[in-house]
Amino acid sequence: MTDSEDQRTERPLELILARSLISILSLPAILVDADGRFVFYNDAAGEVIGAPFEEIGVLEPEEWNARYGPLDANGDPVPREDLPLTTAVRESRPAYGRFFVRTETGLRDLELGALPLTGPAGYHGAILVLWTIPPDDDG
Repeated sequence: MTDSEDQRTERPLELILARSLISILSLPAILVDADGRFVFYNDAAGEVIGAPFEEIGVLEPEEWNARYGPLDANGDPVPREDLPLTTAVRESRPAYGRFFVRTETGLRDLELGALPLTGPAGYHGAILVLWTIPPDDDG
């Protein structure tokens, strides 16, 4: 392994602990590193999007957005500055929003909360938690 590969695989303690935490949660959760890469999601999140993390693996932000969204009610991509993750990163505070995402079974309506991961050395990433909105029963 080269030095650059070692640096890429080395993770701050906060990310390691966060991964351990979300792996045991029944609430769908996603772990994002300080560079915005989607580095892990738990089984509950895999059920929401329709594929386990082991099949998808780490995704860059652009790859995640192209594949899953988030999207507005018209199916258009949500601008990055309007995302809870952006608020969590820029303002170091939790943020919340409601969006649609593409899944293996079609669009899903979700509420999403972003919690920044900070430690003594600063920002290390964020945890995103998801709540599925049930479809209206207007029929």
